[in-house]
Amino acid sequence: MISNNKYLTQGEMESNAKEIYTYLSDKGWTINAISGLLGNMQRESTINPGLWQSLKEGNYSGGYGLVQWTPATKYTNWAKANGYDIGDGTVQLYWIDQLSESTGEWIKTSAYNLTWSQFKTSTETPEYLASAYLKNFERAGVEEEEARRQYARSWYDFLESGVEPAGRYIVRFIPA
Repeated sequence: MISNNKYLTQGEMESNAKEIYTYLSDKGWTINAISGLLGNMQRESTINPGLWQSLKEGNYSGGYGLVQWTPATKYTNWAKANGYDIGDGTVQLYWIDQLSESTGEWIKTSAYNLTWSQFKTSTETPEYLASAYLKNFERAGVEEEEARRQYARSWYDFLESGVEPAGRYIVRFIPA
């Protein structure tokens, strides 16, 4: 996965989106949920696991990674403690898939009353799921909700168009 401290081009985002789709669909996520997540990732990081908020590399009080964990230490402390490269997109996807609920990052709201498991397997529209992820996980200071919803629809259309998924993963880490 492309991972560095720069904003990605459309082609680079598409490359990363294919890898994310492959990884998460193998974990049982629906294309709708993946698209909702990608809509948020595009707004947060241009789907770049190595991106620091405002390109301020090493600013651990700002956001970092695919979903711009803020402060960055919400994610980086865990990654470092477990011996992982903080910029590894696969490790970030593992965290998102497996730890979003147990760490308290996913909090279902009255407007989007979905558990984490329900979100991952939902067949609601990508737009609805983009909003659910925004409200239940991101809780962003600058929401840009409509942009996230539009991005989610675009990613759904891209993934549904029959793009070849990225190659399968060799798991390089064993979670504790």
